[in-house]
Amino acid sequence: MKTYSILYALVALVVLGCSTSEDTSTNLTETGEETFYAADYALLMKNNGELTVQTLEATKTGFEFSSAESSFENIPVPELTFREGSTFAFYTKLTACDGQVVLHDFNEDGSKTVDVFGDKLDCALEVTSIAFSGGVLFVAYTIEETSKIDRYFVRAIDLAQEENNSTDIALDKKPVQMAITNGRLFVLTFDLDITEEYGLSVIDMASLSVIHEKGLGYDVVNIFTDTRQQLIISYEELHTILNSATLGVQYVNYGGATAPEFNRVEQNFFDESGRLFYVKPIIADFVGIPAIYDFTNNLGVLYYYENFLTATQLGIEYKIGNTTMVSYDVTNDDMIVGYQKSDDADKGGLLRIQLEPGPEFLGNIDLNGVPYRFFFQD
Repeated sequence: MKTYSILYALVALVVLGCSTSEDTSTNLTETGEETFYAADYALLMKNNGELTVQTLEATKTGFEFSSAESSFENIPVPELTFREGSTFAFYTKLTACDGQVVLHDFNEDGSKTVDVFGDKLDCALEVTSIAFSGGVLFVAYTIEETSKIDRYFVRAIDLAQEENNSTDIALDKKPVQMAITNGRLFVLTFDLDITEEYGLSVIDMASLSVIHEKGLGYDVVNIFTDTRQQLIISYEELHTILNSATLGVQYVNYGGATAPEFNRVEQNFFDESGRLFYVKPIIADFVGIPAIYDFTNNLGVLYYYENFLTATQLGIEYKIGNTTMVSYDVTNDDMIVGYQKSDDADKGGLLRIQLEPGPEFLGNIDLNGVPYRFFFQD
């Protein structure tokens, strides 16, 4: 079977170290006559405007529903989310002046609720992004000082303390998105008042102070971090790789027709070697394609369904419509693809795809919901 690979041009070469892959050989255990993969999962799904959870276990030929229960409670699909490892966080607005962040650890099956703005009594604020790492929750927000003047902040909340646990860090531009790596919080900002250009504010997480400002120009789409403590700044026709320690940059250009288009993805999942698993948006008659981008070699690989499914499986048996999620099973070295049914917008399924030596379909499970986020349970 074939895949489609696209090599992108590295414009400014910088020598960088690469992390080495750990052993991801298939880990199997025997249970009776059937062979099970040594992994359990929790899957968040969208259904009728809510997020629900389904626990799963993997077999040699795909997935089975697990009898394990999760304490995650159904919620309306949130607008602001953040993920670190097995922990999923989301923001809920409670009043014009207050909101809360819930952090749920699917590995420990426990939740923590954080009141974000309990000290604000009379205000009009907008939360624009959340992030967390090392026991600190960051909430970016704007607050209306007058009808013509807004002020911008990132609030840092120490999750280990119950009182006097927040610090506000002032910014001079509107915060749009946040990413964390190498002990630093990177805040994508937008100049609403003068230039309408994007910028980057770098916050030291130890001192909770802005240590560097950098202009990024126009048309930035999003930012995220990779497995080598680098920041990826994504544009429509290129991406910038920022060294989080030195703040040195390198640029990777691509034409519009061959752009990998990971810049509009709601979620990013990396394997240990630094490959990004994501959904590439619509191309011709396809509504989302499973894809992998290798940042080390600047190589994109597209996994068209026709390469590992028959026409009957694709259109009749599984009724695959839009691709909604792509993840990677670290334990078993397989790609996990979530999709929406073509005949029912509230139902979907999961595919397990073997990657090496070539893409091979291993199994499918139909779901009473549309896959949204995929978590591993130790």
